[in-house]
Amino acid sequence: APPMTPRMTRQTTAASRPALTLAGGAASGLVAGLFGVGGGILLVPLQVLVLGTAQHVAHATSLVAVTLGAIVGVARFGVDGAVHLPGALALAVGAVVGARGGAALLPKISDRRLRAVFGGVLLLLSVRFLLAPGSEAAGTDMAVPDLDTLMITAHVVGGLAAGITSSVLGVGGGVIMVPLMALGLGYGQHIAEGTSLAVIVPTAATGAWAHARSGYTDWGAGLRLGAGAMVGAALGASLALGLSGATLGRLFGVLQLLTAALMLRSGSPAEPERS
Repeated sequence: APPMTPRMTRQTTAASRPALTLAGGAASGLVAGLFGVGGGILLVPLQVLVLGTAQHVAHATSLVAVTLGAIVGVARFGVDGAVHLPGALALAVGAVVGARGGAALLPKISDRRLRAVFGGVLLLLSVRFLLAPGSEAAGTDMAVPDLDTLMITAHVVGGLAAGITSSVLGVGGGVIMVPLMALGLGYGQHIAEGTSLAVIVPTAATGAWAHARSGYTDWGAGLRLGAGAMVGAALGASLALGLSGATLGRLFGVLQLLTAALMLRSGSPAEPERS
């Protein structure tokens, strides 16, 4: 018999459970808009642990919903002037290249290792946000850096790392970009989140398209999840703009800690381990 392809082994329970799929997409969009991330930190566990999707397919498919949610989220941040387009462009240059490279790495990584990397990244970032959530000072959440040559280079390199992370882990890259901008590049929390979402749009879309060439991206499931994500992202972004950076940081840390623990303890029921 011919070998099974990713498309042949893909699970389709998302289509048979539309209400749960839309609700899960809305929850991921709420997280995306609230914290400036892609929402994959919820979408991947939802697909793997609840909908029974194969691990690699879940990472690829989540990027479709991430793209749609990010479009709505960045539009809402933009209304309040909380998007730094020059910084977003510099980050996107590296992020798009990184997303394509990450897509080439995905088929070479085992499910167990993929879960360990995903959970480990979230665990480390949860510690960062819980210990150093940000400033309570008024006005600092809208700060932006001066883009000299060195700073532009730092943006491109940081975007490259975020793009690889986005494509391999099935997230929008915001879990890397928001801490990078807030801690290393001098952005205020609100500007960091809005700018992150602006970069996530092309980064996640590039990753989803690249994974589709290997048969991993389930466009139908991604669009259903994305419909919910768009609604949630509008609400999440509005909530974020009304909270301080320190409050957002603490909430983000708790969310990542819980998600990391879930992924590190659980396995994929839909796909056998491969080395």
